[in-house]
Amino acid sequence: MQLYFIPFACSLAARIALIEAELDCDFVAVTPGGNLPDGRPFTAVSPMGYVPALETRGGLALSEGPAVLTYIADLAAEGVLAPAPYTDERYQMMRWLGFVSTEIHKAVFAPLMSKHSSEGARDWARSLIDRRFTLLSDHLDGQDYVAGSFSVADAYLLAVLNWCEHAGVAIADWPVLLRWRTKMRARPSVAQAMGEEMPLLKAA
Repeated sequence: MQLYFIPFACSLAARIALIEAELDCDFVAVTPGGNLPDGRPFTAVSPMGYVPALETRGGLALSEGPAVLTYIADLAAEGVLAPAPYTDERYQMMRWLGFVSTEIHKAVFAPLMSKHSSEGARDWARSLIDRRFTLLSDHLDGQDYVAGSFSVADAYLLAVLNWCEHAGVAIADWPVLLRWRTKMRARPSVAQAMGEEMPLLKAA
């Protein structure tokens, strides 16, 4: 299968998940608005032009981060990237995947980092930070992972919290989140994924 990514975008979470699960995958860097190496427009795989996107040898083209991450989790050995299906813990993981996607990624960081955002949109995004980061901080206080054990929800949250400095979000105001991010960055799969993408980011 192939994972389409942009260095240090939210697709970093999918790279972390693939490394964690020891799954074989080809990584294909994409340029927003550009064509893929085979000449197709990236929108042939991801209609909105967003990463991550995944193509399997069986012909499945999958976009939208939570769907891609859940697919990878289901390919992994049970318990490696997600709690067992049909358990309370599994649904809690899905809850946090949704929270990170809608309340943190799209509501806060997307307006702050888009060059197309108005100052009003950025002000609105800033007004949302405290409640959402405080909720996350309270949830993670005293525990290592978002949903009991390491899961794709942790990989996704780490990927978006990496953007704090770039977006002007003072993560140090939430010491629990800063400590969690620091510890998560030391996890071997995370360190490997970030190490693979950092030279690409610097070269961009």
